[in-house]
Amino acid sequence: MTPENLEKELNSEKPLSSVYLLYGEEKFLLDNCFKKIKKKFGELLQGINYVLLDENSVDNLIYEIESPAFGYDKKLIIVKNSNLFKKDGRRKTGTPIQEQVASYFNENKINDDVVLVFVEDTADKNDVFDAISKQAVIVQFTELDELSLIRKLKQIANLYKVNVSESDLKYFIEISGTNMQYLINEIRKLIEFAGPRRNNY
Repeated sequence: MTPENLEKELNSEKPLSSVYLLYGEEKFLLDNCFKKIKKKFGELLQGINYVLLDENSVDNLIYEIESPAFGYDKKLIIVKNSNLFKKDGRRKTGTPIQEQVASYFNENKINDDVVLVFVEDTADKNDVFDAISKQAVIVQFTELDELSLIRKLKQIANLYKVNVSESDLKYFIEISGTNMQYLINEIRKLIEFAGPRRNNY
């Protein structure tokens, strides 16, 4: 699935999927979708219907999937930077936890009362990736091309009622780089300085 389609889905009435894998270098868009998943899920109580795991606690993943959310219909499990999706060229097989998780997903379908979200910097197509791909929404967030960046920045300028030409935005990207978070921070500063007038640039 593309980031744009995921965003549309999260803005719709469609219920959350049971498993998501979000990864890639475009952190601003990834974080934006991640926040929308949490908002759509609803009320979150740490340790009750909301659990956060990382590489140091990912051994508890299967236990958390199978443990009910006490007093709630659903449970949100976030797994961040778990190393589950990393390949080690020196090993013919995955780590013990990778093998355990891959085996679990190959043999079990995640229940509707769990929403499981993996948030990773990178995701190699290893055994865990293959196992969860049968039931997960997988979205890679790559850096946007110039036209997509211009479109996003134009949307932000329009929200502030500021008209910026495409040629100015193109120049702005050339001097500022393609990091979306940095671009948004800088364009907001310029817009707030210019104020809500038409044809500011």
